[in-house]
Amino acid sequence: MWIATNRFQIKNEFADLFEKHWRKRESFLGQMPEFMRFRFLRAPAEDSSTEFVSYTEWLTKAGFDQWIESAQMKKAHGNSTVPREAYCGPPQFKGYDLVLDEVPGGRSDYRSTWLDLRIEKDFSNESSSQRAIVEASKEAGLPKINVGPFEGRLLEILARSVSSKCAVEVGTLGGYSASWIARGLSKGGKLYSFEKSPKNAEVARENLRRAELSQCVEVIEGDARKQLAKFLEGSAPLDFVFIDADKASYGAYVEMLVPKLSSGGLIVCDNSYLWGAMNHFEVGKQAPNIKHENGDHSFNSDQVSGMFSCWQQLAVHPELASIVLPTGEGMAVGVKL
Repeated sequence: MWIATNRFQIKNEFADLFEKHWRKRESFLGQMPEFMRFRFLRAPAEDSSTEFVSYTEWLTKAGFDQWIESAQMKKAHGNSTVPREAYCGPPQFKGYDLVLDEVPGGRSDYRSTWLDLRIEKDFSNESSSQRAIVEASKEAGLPKINVGPFEGRLLEILARSVSSKCAVEVGTLGGYSASWIARGLSKGGKLYSFEKSPKNAEVARENLRRAELSQCVEVIEGDARKQLAKFLEGSAPLDFVFIDADKASYGAYVEMLVPKLSSGGLIVCDNSYLWGAMNHFEVGKQAPNIKHENGDHSFNSDQVSGMFSCWQQLAVHPELASIVLPTGEGMAVGVKL
């Protein structure tokens, strides 16, 4: 693989304009056959300026050279509204041959943004009704924290793999993930989805009604721990469980739900990397006193502790065989022995 980097120093008053223009490149880069990944870094610099680093990953240097000569590159940089006086000197360019690191097991890591998008396009099989759920949730002002089509398709496949008759979801949001799990239910199966927010529950019910899934998905409103405790008293054994709610309570949810899993049943936990938070402590130690804010994605010490408890239970539980799948945000999967 080959990596190209461009480093710019831009006067602060033009920084936002430059970033807006430069980020548009990705849609044009994505049209190139050997493009793999785009990253864009921004940091304060000295003398009232901002430093930017553009990072693109290519299958070969020839692929990058093709980009340089392409109509797409000319379109990407044409009609720029960033004036010459915005630049503090010329950009600095460097190209690198990438030496691949081996991942555990002696394997190499070839994942890329391009491959993720290609897989999502070719394999997800997202329906028009599911796309409508995303749009309706957005219009209703729900946060953009639902699973993507890739993770949704994975949930469907996992649910199908155990012929799910009775499934539980903790965290409904707008009903998008529920629509995927519902596709994986066996005939006559039912998903019980727990949602704390009355607004989210209302939006989800309407979304699922329009998708003609109301008969196989029941949205249960209220505090998940309390509602789950009541539900589990009289429920049938669970074939499939999906947890995508309050991260601080992940450990508690696993503890409650694993005993009700049928033999061969699956428990799946989304956001298992906790937006990078799981890098912040060493195994076996207390979670540090940290707090991170980044739009809809944030974490604090309680959430790290909750996720750590979830990891520990899945990893060492005598009745589970578990692994964390390396999706973008991490998805833990455990099967009841």
